[in-house]
Amino acid sequence: MVAVMNRGVLYVVVCAAGATRLVPSVLLPMAAERGWDVHVLATERAAGVFAESMEEIERVTGRPVRTDFHTTVGYSLPDPDAVLIAPASYNTITKLALGIADTYVLTRLTEQVGRDIPIAVGPYINAKFAKHPTYESNLRLLRSWGLRVVIGPDEPHESGVGAAKTFPWAELLDAAEPEVVERRPE
Repeated sequence: MVAVMNRGVLYVVVCAAGATRLVPSVLLPMAAERGWDVHVLATERAAGVFAESMEEIERVTGRPVRTDFHTTVGYSLPDPDAVLIAPASYNTITKLALGIADTYVLTRLTEQVGRDIPIAVGPYINAKFAKHPTYESNLRLLRSWGLRVVIGPDEPHESGVGAAKTFPWAELLDAAEPEVVERRPE
């Protein structure tokens, strides 16, 4: 048996976007293989639209998907060492860029931005939303704050197109890794 280094706590934030269906079968095994202790947070819309995926995520992680504060599930989340927002919806990207913390998930995301931890964002956006004048400027703003935005090869995508098949899960996990700073001997 090969020992896997414990990388720490990874928040995976999922939104109401089609690639959410692949989180339990694709992303979570990759994250576990890399040594992450994963805690999944979901927007309320994602939890409603992808209820079966939320159940599968809970089976895979062995813990509830968080959509609300600890009073609803009985425990507090540990602070993360990294955050992965994937798939990230237009709504969540826009609200995060504007500093709107009007839901549990956005409150948790907003408080992580200034913590100097890696935050990777993987947009899963319908092409019509991506044409909104604020979309590209919001991505630039998030990047200017140090968030690592990873755009998949089929993003933005047309409605009904199977863009989830090429969603960049591995690249997003790479982007969530803390930067290794090489120190020279003094």
